[in-house]
Amino acid sequence: MGSFAVLPLGELVELLARRAMTGALTCERGSVRKTVQLRGGAAVAAASNDPREFLGQLLVNYGHLTEAQLQKAFETQEQTRVRLGRVLVMVGLVAPETVREVLAIKIRETLLDVFLWDSGVFTFDDAPPAAVDELDPEVPLAEIAREAEFRATAWSAFRAQFPSGAATLVVDEAHVPPGLAPGTVDGRLLALARAGKTIDELGLALNATDFHLHQRLYALANQGVVRAAPPAPEVGAAAAEREAAELVERARGLLADGRADEAELAAARAAELVPGWAPARAARAEAEAALGERLQAELLGTPLRPTAQVSAPDLARMRLPAADRYLLSRCDGKRSVAELVRAAPMRELDVLKALRRFADSGLVVL
Repeated sequence: MGSFAVLPLGELVELLARRAMTGALTCERGSVRKTVQLRGGAAVAAASNDPREFLGQLLVNYGHLTEAQLQKAFETQEQTRVRLGRVLVMVGLVAPETVREVLAIKIRETLLDVFLWDSGVFTFDDAPPAAVDELDPEVPLAEIAREAEFRATAWSAFRAQFPSGAATLVVDEAHVPPGLAPGTVDGRLLALARAGKTIDELGLALNATDFHLHQRLYALANQGVVRAAPPAPEVGAAAAEREAAELVERARGLLADGRADEAELAAARAAELVPGWAPARAARAEAEAALGERLQAELLGTPLRPTAQVSAPDLARMRLPAADRYLLSRCDGKRSVAELVRAAPMRELDVLKALRRFADSGLVVL
């Protein structure tokens, strides 16, 4: 395991490209986990637990699919156990070259996002990736590195205007373009900004990658429409380490008391405060294992079929994280918990935690 504090991603990618490496590069920061499969120094596949980087979401964002068509494709995928891209081509919804193009975008966005991380850890497994078929793209790592250099210049301009994703926005109504439709990207963005959403929350609500979101924010800022609100005071490194140590001890105590869910939250917060700190990672892994075992017994032991208790229009109006919205929209009473776990491009534990939370809040009936 390595740390980006010791070996920055740019240097790591250059090394992997120069040596034409084959294997899987996995990058983690807090609860975010991304894996890029490599063959001969080129990226051939990517996986991420960020819903904005799911293939289906990207296809919808780029106008190649509707949400209804994506839902139908997921149903076919469950029945056939065939990859989503292959299903879309089989049923004629998306052309093969379009799937390949968007998969290449997925690879680029997954790895380019990691270039922005100021902390995190990585591992490299030299086992070769699965066999390539005609839908799989091949994106040279050197090409991604060049794109990262270009984006670094753009990010310098973006960060000058918007230093933190935790910031909210101030909207200058006098400069909002007249007749801006609420259904447009800018219209939705400004509505969310007026509601007090942070920049990070805007990205999730709009299912937009960080780079493309900041492109729009930068354009609006140059028009005088938005500006970042003053940032909240940051926690110093020493204070973060002390808080992380306290959280790890709290997590261990909660785990000993059989409160795995609370232990997992405490350990996850510690890992976010001090990324890569071994005690926090160990406490989190132990808590997740205990919580996973309990939720598997509760939700996978019997054939439960979660049914959402909110209509599609109500769901669209709810202020939910993108991952929750994605999963809740698929709780139709037809899919079992096991089928939802298989279909959702999320970790099993994250799916089970979300379903338990939905049930406890009355959003679904199990």
